[in-house]
Amino acid sequence: MRELIKIVLCFSLILTATVLSGQSRSQLEDERNKIIEQIEQTSKNLEKTSSNKKATLSDLKAIENQIKNRQKLIKNIQKQLNKADNTIANNEDKIVSLDDDIIQIDDQYQDLARSMYLRELAGNKWAYVFSASTVNDAFLRWRYSKQFEAYAVQKTDQVLSQKGKINDKTNSVKEEKTYIQKLLVDEKKSYKKLEKDQKKKDEILSKLKKEESGLKKDLSKKKQQREKLNLEIERIILAELSKTTETVTVSADIKNKKLAWPARGFISGRFGNQPHPTIKNVRINNNGIDIACKKSAPVTAAAAGKVISVTTIAGYGNMIIIKHGSEYYSVYSKLDYISVKKDETIETGQLIGRLADENSPELHFEFWKGKVKLDPAKWLKK
Repeated sequence: MRELIKIVLCFSLILTATVLSGQSRSQLEDERNKIIEQIEQTSKNLEKTSSNKKATLSDLKAIENQIKNRQKLIKNIQKQLNKADNTIANNEDKIVSLDDDIIQIDDQYQDLARSMYLRELAGNKWAYVFSASTVNDAFLRWRYSKQFEAYAVQKTDQVLSQKGKINDKTNSVKEEKTYIQKLLVDEKKSYKKLEKDQKKKDEILSKLKKEESGLKKDLSKKKQQREKLNLEIERIILAELSKTTETVTVSADIKNKKLAWPARGFISGRFGNQPHPTIKNVRINNNGIDIACKKSAPVTAAAAGKVISVTTIAGYGNMIIIKHGSEYYSVYSKLDYISVKKDETIETGQLIGRLADENSPELHFEFWKGKVKLDPAKWLKK
């Protein structure tokens, strides 16, 4: 009986491991699909800008992001492949264990049948039953024989059934492994595309270095524009803070650092002091993040709030500032089209504008707590 209890426990562990394993593969598959989607979107952007002979920093950022995503995709597929290998090996071990259990059950039955009591029961059940001295004894022998037969058949059927399930599961994982191996082969072929991207990156870097003097002038101009933007944002926020307003509860999204992404794309400019990608000994200070998007990309509110400013800043296009609660502010600039007005109440994810219909547009996004600039990337949903 103890051995049979172990078998039942084994069934439970196998089923639990199978469910968990499936969840892990599902998560990896979702991650892989997201990476592929990002690669396809960046590829479209690169194709649209490939006709431009003049190299830009946006092209450089896009290609760097493309290379990064291709490498992430390869690692993701390899994880799935390793997961499938481990699952197959585990299931094959379980099948061997179940084979041993079947033999053990059979041995137990044979050991019992060797006794005179069960030899008579197994050889001539009815003779054994009718040889009882009383009707009650005959009934007990008959009921016991039926229970014993059912017990042995039931346990053997359970093991065989579970073995069949694990065989099916192993075949399923092997098919998945074959599929993943094909994906891996296909993705390795795309290394040629990645190498082309790398060469393209080197070409852009070379061109940008040749245009270093022009870049420095452009950088100086953008620095002035950035300072004007910062001053305007600070002015608006300080004016808002000076007002005597009631305390407003901050949304859970902000408390839990789960702001909605204001635009669909990838982060092309990080927060804080960053080295210039091509000019040595030159650093760029970014008060927010830049999100590279497709043409005319929609821009939405990162959290619910109230529009406190709609204005235009040289070099940064149209700008919207939304107040959240009593002290948080989100800033959206480089917009071409605006669909909201000052004092309008906004919901999370609501359309507030669109970027320009041009190659490689970027949304400049900032997030403030009072007079303190925060890194928006740390507050966005992962």
